[in-house]
Amino acid sequence: MTNLNIYRFMLLNKAKEQQVLSFYNEEEDLLDTMNDFCKHIHKNIREYIDNQGKYRTFTLGTVQKKDIENRIISGFFDSAYTGENGKIKDRETNKLKFDICKKDLFSKDFFFLIHVPKNSKFGFIIVQRKENHGIKSIFENAFNSFMRLKGVSNYCLELKQAPARYFIKNYLNNGNLKEFRLIENENKSKNSRNEFDFGREERTFKLNNLNDAQNLKPVLIKLFDTYFSPEEKIPFLNKGEFD
Repeated sequence: MTNLNIYRFMLLNKAKEQQVLSFYNEEEDLLDTMNDFCKHIHKNIREYIDNQGKYRTFTLGTVQKKDIENRIISGFFDSAYTGENGKIKDRETNKLKFDICKKDLFSKDFFFLIHVPKNSKFGFIIVQRKENHGIKSIFENAFNSFMRLKGVSNYCLELKQAPARYFIKNYLNNGNLKEFRLIENENKSKNSRNEFDFGREERTFKLNNLNDAQNLKPVLIKLFDTYFSPEEKIPFLNKGEFD
């Protein structure tokens, strides 16, 4: 089974204003910039030390593919790190084939797909998930360094974990709804209605009736499609406002 991480990215100027990705800096298309960035890190391996003190490298395993019509760039990242001893053994005989020393780079290739929609302020990166090979921080740092290198220092790329909206909505449409929770985070400001911080309140509703579950689905789907801001309270039927 292949596990995926999905990130949503945006390009901000110095005033923290989001840019239209296909037309930023007056004339540039981020799809072309991303393709140039992939070419750059394929030829120029990014070296860095992670927060555990391990030496790491980040590059491309192969030359990326660019699909202009669908505005997609795909390929394989190559991520490697040092600092662990290990062994490679023959699967059938269990005999030692290679020793891995702490100074050796332990490398893995993993698939990525970058989508830069036309006339949108959001793009997406889908990355094959590999243990000990996260890409969020290094991708941001490497791309922003590349932007400075090409003389465009007043823009900054930011990545955030994105929900797999298609899969979630597909489940809401076709799955069996058995229960749902309403969650309210306690207001921790000075104007809180309580003098104590009780954390958050959760209310769980279990649905035993199939008709009730089917009737409730459109309500949940509408909420899913309408509310995006984590700071925004969501009114749910007559039950109150929740997070």
